[in-house]
Amino acid sequence: MNHKTDIEPIISRYLNGEYSQADRQDLNRWLTESEENSRTFFEIKDVWDASLKKEDSTKEALLSFYREKASNSKPLVSLVRQWKAAAGIAAALTIGLFTMLILNMTRNSIPDVQHKQAMVTVNVPLGSKSRVTLADSTIVFLNSGSELQYPSVFVEGKREVSLIGEAFFNVKSDTANPFTVKTNDYDILVTGTQFNVCAYGDDPFSKVSLKEGKVGILFTGKSEPVGIVPGQQIYLNRVERKYQVKESDAEVESSWKEGEFRYKEISFPELIKRLERWYNVTLTYSLPQLDEMRYSGNFKNQETIWQVLDGLKLTTPIDYKKKGFREFEIIYKPMK
Repeated sequence: MNHKTDIEPIISRYLNGEYSQADRQDLNRWLTESEENSRTFFEIKDVWDASLKKEDSTKEALLSFYREKASNSKPLVSLVRQWKAAAGIAAALTIGLFTMLILNMTRNSIPDVQHKQAMVTVNVPLGSKSRVTLADSTIVFLNSGSELQYPSVFVEGKREVSLIGEAFFNVKSDTANPFTVKTNDYDILVTGTQFNVCAYGDDPFSKVSLKEGKVGILFTGKSEPVGIVPGQQIYLNRVERKYQVKESDAEVESSWKEGEFRYKEISFPELIKRLERWYNVTLTYSLPQLDEMRYSGNFKNQETIWQVLDGLKLTTPIDYKKKGFREFEIIYKPMK
């Protein structure tokens, strides 16, 4: 397609929630062609997210904005002013749709000489989510910033996958072929069950929350797995290298796959990391007072990062300001 003209109405339809499957494929292809394309889209999305007026969603305003940006050398801020002056834009974009759209998965076939099978690697970018169906009909939901590696066909006697990040597994029951999820901290041994794993490499913790069935967690260097039942969670403190079994709600832990972020008594650093992954933004802060705070609440994909930060601003002693491209500074501001 003619990239400078054909992509414009596709972006417009997407932002208005009117895109087709073909539009999704074309836009995904265009986004992955170059970093400049991706950056251009995010710049437009930033403006769209920031325009929270609940009036009409004027497609022509967006098209005019995009055409002028593509053909002229005017600074983006000037174009934004013109676009925003042209019409009130509704914040119709939902992160759930957006993340499924720009999924830039890499599927690399790596020959396994011993078993003559191909290994597939799925990388989910920040701000994205994905769903993968394995050869045995096991379904895996992957959260943003996650990586899953699995064989295209399982060999007889075992089913093994490797995970970095967060995923919800709905494992197909097969007692003759046990299912194993390998992480950097432990192996999760299952036959058929549903559970959520959060094992990002840059978190100080790792955890497994069981919704249905039974799993055993085999820690590195240990000979016997630790079992948990539905309603329980294995929580590993990576700093102290200690784990505990505690009560947990797997529905809450895995709410991200349904487009919700539900959290209870989490620390400010953890909240910030989750928001960064969810929205593909950079959030910075410096004052240590924020590290001591704990947060409970929930929001859905309909909220933009602006709305989430505004909500936190109303209920907690913080303020924020935009620092750069998809970058915000969180400011400690004691409530009066």
